[in-house]
Amino acid sequence: MIREKVYLDNKEVVYIRKVLLEKGIRPIDLARKLGVNTSTIYKILNGSTRSKRIALAIEDYLGVPNLFPYAHQDTSSSFDNKNTEQNLTKTLKNTNNSQEKTENLIANKN
Repeated sequence: MIREKVYLDNKEVVYIRKVLLEKGIRPIDLARKLGVNTSTIYKILNGSTRSKRIALAIEDYLGVPNLFPYAHQDTSSSFDNKNTEQNLTKTLKNTNNSQEKTENLIANKN
């Protein structure tokens, strides 16, 4: 049996269901409002899948901030373009230096 990844714990799922019940909003209403498949909404609400975009849209529609904790986590890379460019430049220089050394060794043997 294959187990699905769970992105929300049971307390979070129960809380989300409680908010929906209190506001009188059904998952199908969310799906229609957000223009997504009902099964996608159920999976997000049950915590078996996640979508930052849809989670934030649900929070906005319900007026409840931080309903989905994962949607507020910073997922940006720790590398920025400047560091990446510098690292690539260093790598290219090292490669060129190694290649020159190899060519010099070959030339000196002849």
